[in-house]
Order: sequence, then C-alpha cells, then structure tokens
Amino acid sequence: MKKLDFKKTILALGLAALAAGGANAAEGYWSNINLLKNPAFLPGWSGALTAVGEGVGEVYEGAFEIYQVLDLPEGEYTLKANAFQRMGFPVDAYKAYKENKAAKAYIFLGDNKTVIANLFDHANVSDETVLNAEGNDVNWDSYPVPNDLGASNTEFAKGEYEATVTFNHPGGELRLGIANPNSVAGEWVAFDNFKLVGPAGEVAIENGDFSTGLDANNGWDNTNLDGAVKTPDMNKSGGVFRKTNASIYNFGQLVSLPAGTYRFGVQAFLRDGAGNSEGWYVGVKGEWAKTEGESAWDRHVAGNEPAENKAYIYVTNGWDTDDIKDEEGNVIDTKRIKPVSDEYALDPDFGNPDGFYIQTPIKCIFDEDLDVYPDNEPAEAGVTAEGYGWADSGWEYQSAACFVSNPDLYRNYIEFTLTEPTEVWVGLKKDTNPGNQYWNPFRDFTLTEYIGSDAVTAIEADENAPVEYYNLQGIRVANPANGIYLIKQGKKVTKSYIK
Repeated sequence: MKKLDFKKTILALGLAALAAGGANAAEGYWSNINLLKNPAFLPGWSGALTAVGEGVGEVYEGAFEIYQVLDLPEGEYTLKANAFQRMGFPVDAYKAYKENKAAKAYIFLGDNKTVIANLFDHANVSDETVLNAEGNDVNWDSYPVPNDLGASNTEFAKGEYEATVTFNHPGGELRLGIANPNSVAGEWVAFDNFKLVGPAGEVAIENGDFSTGLDANNGWDNTNLDGAVKTPDMNKSGGVFRKTNASIYNFGQLVSLPAGTYRFGVQAFLRDGAGNSEGWYVGVKGEWAKTEGESAWDRHVAGNEPAENKAYIYVTNGWDTDDIKDEEGNVIDTKRIKPVSDEYALDPDFGNPDGFYIQTPIKCIFDEDLDVYPDNEPAEAGVTAEGYGWADSGWEYQSAACFVSNPDLYRNYIEFTLTEPTEVWVGLKKDTNPGNQYWNPFRDFTLTEYIGSDAVTAIEADENAPVEYYNLQGIRVANPANGIYLIKQGKKVTKSYIK
C-alpha cells in the first residue's frame, strides 16, 4: 500500500508546532466559542451529562458540568433554570433534607453561581407523607415529589424549583450552565428551561429546554478501524462518557474551517489495563475478585505500556469525505472516516494524498501527580464511603469528580494552523483491541480558534513584512541552511527547502 510522503506529514507537524510556539507567545487568546457540532453529543451544550428524557436533562450518580459560551455585549444578565438535586437514594435524601443539608449542584453565569433546590424544598413533606410505616423506606404510594423525568417535567412546567443567578458582564464571552462538583450513590439532578435575559431582552440559548436529546451520531462519525460503528457509552453512572475493557473506537467529526490557528482538545485519561495498586487488580466482567498480577500501575512504573494500546486525539485533512461508488455509480461504502495504517500515514488511494495527519496520545491516568487516583478498586470488596463497591472497569463518579473539580487536569490538546479554508476531521480514537481491562473516561470536546494579531485569519502575502524562518519543530531559526523550513511572512506560511 502506498504511503503519504513523510515530508508532507512533518509539514503538518511543523505547522502545529508553529501554532503552539508562535501563537501562544503573542498577545491574544483562545476563543471559548466551540466550533464543533454537538460537542457533548447534545445540540448547544458542551461538557457531559447522563441522559435527556421528557425534554429534561439529568445526571444520575455523578459529578458533571454542561455549559455554553456566548459572545455578548456589556451589561447585566440574569440566568434562570428549573433544577433540583436529590441527595442520594430517596430515603437517604429525605433524611439529608431533614438535617438541613443543602444541595451542592449549582447553575452559573460568568463568575457567579446559585445553588439549586433540594428535591424536598418545594413540597409539603413530613415523615408520614414520605416514609413507610417502619420509617426506613419511601412510601411510594404517597411520595410527594418527582421521582422520574416525566414528573419533573410537570413540576418544571408549573415554575417549580426555579433558580436564578445574575452577573454584571464586562462584554465578550460569557459562560453559563449547571454543575455538580461531586456525588454519592443514588444522587440525582434534573434540570430544564434555561433562559437568559440581558440589557436588550431575552438572549437565545440553543436547546435551552433540552427538546433535542443525546445523539452520538448527530454530527459525529463513529466508524472505527474494523468498519464497525462503536458509539461512546453515555448512560453510565457519572457525568462523563467512556469506553472501556477491550473495544476499538473512533469518534470523529468533519469540520469546515477558514484559515486560522486552532486547538482541538478533550479532558480524558487512559488507564492501560486494570489496577491502581502495585501487584494486584480486580477481575473483569463480573469476576469481582482481587487478582494478584501485573496491574496498570505496574506497567506504567516499568514503562511497559505499549504505544499501540494508547488512545489518541487527532486532526487530519487526509480522509475521504465522499461516498465510494462502483463503476456504475452505485454507492458501495458510505464510511466517512478512513483510519490510518499502523505507521499512522495516510492512504492516498482513499483520500487526500497531500493531506496531513497529527495525533497526540491521551494522557495516562498516572501522568498526573495525584495523592489519590480515580479508581474502581478499594482494598476490600465492600462498598466505599460514597456507596460503591468494585466495578469491572472504573466508577465514573470518581473520574467525573476529578475532571469537574480540576478543569485543567488531564487536558489533551492538538494545536494546528490552516493556511487556507480546509475541511478537517477531528476526533478521539483507539485502533487496537488489546484484550485487557483499559479505562478511558472523557468529557468536554472543544475546538477553539486563536484570536490575536498573530492568528492566521487571512492568508495574504505582505511583501513589506519581515521574513521569519522556523524549523519543522516550530523553533525560529536566524540563519537557515541545508534543510526544509517553514517561512512566515506577514500572515502567510509556506514550506521550502533551503541549501
């Protein structure tokens, strides 16, 4: 099979390095306006949640954050939403309410936030209306508060459980949404009807009523290396998506971008196999047994994590975007994503032979220096203090809490520069099925543009601008000789061989 010329591949890497070195050093900023369609597999919203039903969003047993960023003029803005939090399983949540334990989840607007209502705040409740005769469980016949999304929708339509937050916005990008920093077993948050009002009246919020729900295929192509479709797991406990155990996957999206400098990223980690501890791990798929042997931690410490087992984020303009047809014009393959070969070069027989491909591995869970790592393996098989026991892959409530409480932790980025309008694929993929117990939770896909004097917003040759030379690692070179260099003049970037 023919391979893409190596020089073309390193050109793309050089452009990415130039973006990372030059753009970040100049005055400017990364716009937080997300350029992806359905970045959380949900129109309008970024981050991650568990499910949408009856036109109501929810997260069960998990920390989470969903948000939108709008570019708005200066002025005072007010965000309203209907939302409540059940503080654990029903009987535990009621007891927490009686002990005056406030909810933890909150809606936010800019730098301000307001804690949402406890589920029992808007109901006439007593032990007689909530508990059974023995006082140790919920009396479902007279349960006076919502216990599903249909009932939540009914209460929200009445205006119940409304939360409000106001922010004096200086102008520019304004972030809004809802979040829960941590959770316990049985905890439940439901929310709906986000409305934003500013100096000029109501501001449109896309899908603020969650009338359109989760759909991993809306804007995304989930075709993996073997041609099968593998969508992310979205209904696990916890406010993150995930893939786990021993499957390959590829969540990609085709985006049309003008010339400019961009950054694609996701908050995620990969644990290559089971086990956060030395010398043991918990068995997979219901074995629930503590097994002595090499753990993921052991492999990381020894440096034995195979490169081919890693997950990657990527950007490329080399994959085909058209249907494959036979000689009579009949469509024989509608696959949009063409995975690269083992050497990560492009197949010119399929797509763009002059294309580029850039990838970066998802961080290992142990790449960050933490006192306690997200885990599914307490030392004993019994439940943890949060109410969970062993799982066969990873408890998402722990990874979600880690991500939401530490928004800059486990961030994975690729920066790249386009010198002309280009269609590019961006995504997250894993090309091998190692047959082990890996764990890859992720949230918050982002595609943002660099805004500043050094951003490539228009490619126009400036004959009077000074000429700058960079090597293919993006490092500026004063006196280039005998090699391939990136030549930057004004807003134009080219490649040339210099003797």
